[in-house]
Amino acid sequence: MRYAILVAIVACIAGTALAEEPVEWVSLFNGKDLPGWHEVLGGKWSVVDGCIVGESGDGRYGWLVTDKMYSDFVLELDFKTEAPGNSGVQFRSHVVKEGENHDVDRMHGYQAEVNPARGKSTGGVYDEGGGRGWLAQPPTDLDDVLREGDWNHYRISMIGDHIVTHLNDVKMVDFSDAKTIRGHVALQVHSGPTPVRVRWKNIRIQDLGYGPGWTPIFNGKDLAGWEPMANEKWVVEDGAIVGKCVTNKYGYLATDKTYKDFVLRFKFQCGGGNSGVFFRSSFDEKEELIGGIQAEVAAPADSHLDGQLYSGKWLTDIEKSTYGLVKQGQWNDMQIMCKGKRIVTHVNGYLVADYTDRKPRYTDGVIALQLHSGGKTEVKFKDIYTKEL
Repeated sequence: MRYAILVAIVACIAGTALAEEPVEWVSLFNGKDLPGWHEVLGGKWSVVDGCIVGESGDGRYGWLVTDKMYSDFVLELDFKTEAPGNSGVQFRSHVVKEGENHDVDRMHGYQAEVNPARGKSTGGVYDEGGGRGWLAQPPTDLDDVLREGDWNHYRISMIGDHIVTHLNDVKMVDFSDAKTIRGHVALQVHSGPTPVRVRWKNIRIQDLGYGPGWTPIFNGKDLAGWEPMANEKWVVEDGAIVGKCVTNKYGYLATDKTYKDFVLRFKFQCGGGNSGVFFRSSFDEKEELIGGIQAEVAAPADSHLDGQLYSGKWLTDIEKSTYGLVKQGQWNDMQIMCKGKRIVTHVNGYLVADYTDRKPRYTDGVIALQLHSGGKTEVKFKDIYTKEL
């Protein structure tokens, strides 16, 4: 075998146990057509002789993107370049709306380089759209690993913050970076007048999920372990906590347990108005309000605010572009990490906030789901897990 089969720690969906099981390889391409993929921007994509063929289109960058997103994974594929222009493989990546009117699609995420010429960093990893440039490049003594004009085998793994690439069974880069925690896989053709033509085949993945150590704090059946506070109505419907405004006042659903340093992840839908998740928080019974730090949850019309931090005022840059990340009528996910003075949030795997509280007022407390005042909000939460640090 080329590599030993990777064994991962996989959590049961029910969240009641963790088991060590071999993870099966799943094919991402059936050799015939492109179900499970969609095109973004300017490339031309087709299936020819059992291969995906990516070519220059209108001169812009182009991507063929998986519909599904992945967190920890091992990805393998074969590629063959047939023209001078370069290409790449995106992973943990996102298409974000940018521009003055938020109508310009831009790819953000990790890209493993594919270049038809030796010595051009094939096997290296670039920060596409993030402004940091090369994150890791292979040493020059590996320049001849690339088979020019022939089929090459790529292996890309990202587990936690650890990224490793292999080209034709040779390790090219091995480093750590924690900017994104989940995202799409995508094939790229580069921009510019130089024609690009790349063939791809034998695309498969081991989906390793979110890794070990997560504890469910919602059982999917009732509100055991949670306490309603102040106003509004909280129920469990179809495996989700549903908050419904019945007054025009704030309402909260708080954990019985308090948390200090932790990671929290959950899925949400917001049908109107806004909501949020408080943490390191406490309830003032007289004022019927919670004090603490809040990660914003908003309907897609205000989705550029999801994951931003608020505590009496905005703590983070609410102008940061996250338009297009949150989808109406779909489950979206958020992760909140608190460790000491540092708070980091991700929305659908995309880094939104990385905040250091220099003079922390709140150091521990409950986690609480919020319904905003105003009477127009209906919000749903499910798959709520914590990992204490």
